[in-house]
Amino acid sequence: MTTIQETSKMKTSLLRHIILLAAALIVVVAKPVAAGEIQTADSAYSRGYYAAAVAEYTKVAEEQGTSAELLYDLGNAYARGGDYGNAMASYLRALRLDPSSAKVRNNIEYIEQKVSETNHAELRGKKLSVERDSPSFFTSVRNYISRDHLSDTWAVWAAAAFVLFVACVAIYMFVRSVGIRKVGFFGAFVFLGVTVVALTFAFMAASYRSDEGVVTAPKVKLLSEASASSKESAVNLTRGTRMSILDTHPAGVDHPQWYKVRLNGDFVGWISEADFVAVE
Repeated sequence: MTTIQETSKMKTSLLRHIILLAAALIVVVAKPVAAGEIQTADSAYSRGYYAAAVAEYTKVAEEQGTSAELLYDLGNAYARGGDYGNAMASYLRALRLDPSSAKVRNNIEYIEQKVSETNHAELRGKKLSVERDSPSFFTSVRNYISRDHLSDTWAVWAAAAFVLFVACVAIYMFVRSVGIRKVGFFGAFVFLGVTVVALTFAFMAASYRSDEGVVTAPKVKLLSEASASSKESAVNLTRGTRMSILDTHPAGVDHPQWYKVRLNGDFVGWISEADFVAVE
C-alpha cells in the first residue's frame, strides 16, 4: 500500500514538474512574442515610421526589459524622428549597460555636435559658453571606474587576481627554490592587493548612480528658482543638451517636479521635469 508520506512525495514531485513545464512554456512563448514585436519595430523604422518604431521599442522595453541593443535602436528611432533629447537619453542608458559600445559612443558624439551647433546659434552674439564643464581629475577617475566599466568587469579582474594570489601562495609553500619562493611571496602580496582594489571598484560600479540628465523640450530657458514665474536665463538651450543635476525639488522623492542643473558657469538654474529627463 502507498503510505501517506509516499503520496505526499508524489504530489510534490508532480507539482514541481508542472511548475517546470509552465516555466518552459512561458520562455518558449515569450521569446517569439518579443521577437515579433521587435520585428514590427524594425519594420516601422526601415519604412520611416519613426514614431511607430519608438512606440514598439518602448513597448518591448516595458514588457521584456531593456538591453543596450534595444536602447540603441530606440535612440536611433528618436534621432531619426528629430527628437534628439530622448535619443540622447536612450544612448546614455545604452552606454551604461554596455560601456564598450563604439556605435553608441559615435551616435552620442554626433548628437552632441548637432546640439552644440544649435545652442551656439541661440547665443545670437552673446558672449556666453554653451559647452559643458570639463570634468575634474577626480571626477574623471570616478567615471572611469564606476560609469565606464561594469561591475562584472571588475569582478572578473578580482577573480583572476585571486586565482593568481592562490597560485603564488602555493609556489611559496611548496617550491624549494629560494628565488622562486621569493617571487611567490611578493607576487602573493601584489595579487592580493589587485584583488582588493578590483573588488572595491566592482562595488563602486555596482552602486553608481548617474547625476546627469538631458533637456527634452525643443527649447527651454533655465529659471532662477523652482517656479514657473521666476526669472529666466537669457538664452534658450535646445533638446539633447546634457546637464549635471545639482539638486531636486521636492528633495528626496523618486519623481521630482524640478531639477537644479548646470551646463557651465553661464548656465545654472532650475528646469521642470516636463522639459528634462534624468538618465539613471
